[in-house]
Amino acid sequence: MSSLKEFSQETNMKYKEDYYSITNPNFSASVQDDDELVSFTREELNLNINYCITISVFSRSPEEALQVLFQAINTLNGSLNGDMALTDSESGVIILRSNGQLIINSHCRENPDIYDWPYELLDGDFIEKDMAGLI
Repeated sequence: MSSLKEFSQETNMKYKEDYYSITNPNFSASVQDDDELVSFTREELNLNINYCITISVFSRSPEEALQVLFQAINTLNGSLNGDMALTDSESGVIILRSNGQLIINSHCRENPDIYDWPYELLDGDFIEKDMAGLI
């Protein structure tokens, strides 16, 4: 939550019936304790994760929303230990971090007309790997 507030003071978090809801003008996120989804994602991506977070991006400008989202990823990448992944229903895996290594999906990068993710906003080093078809 503090990572997101750095980029948008309008960020709010609420807790209700086993899930957290995080909202701001650019996106909303829902953190649920869904063992089935976590288990599936853990197995599919071979990651040691404990939560899956559903994010909806909306904004007057999609570019602005993605900028805030990637800034939050940079902060989380720098402050959290462990594995993480960013996926969506169209691209599948966009970014993941496994054993401390940040990896971007080269399939998305090679098809910017279809998948226009702002990888240039990522801090630090990363490698590229074709992860087409994962999740």
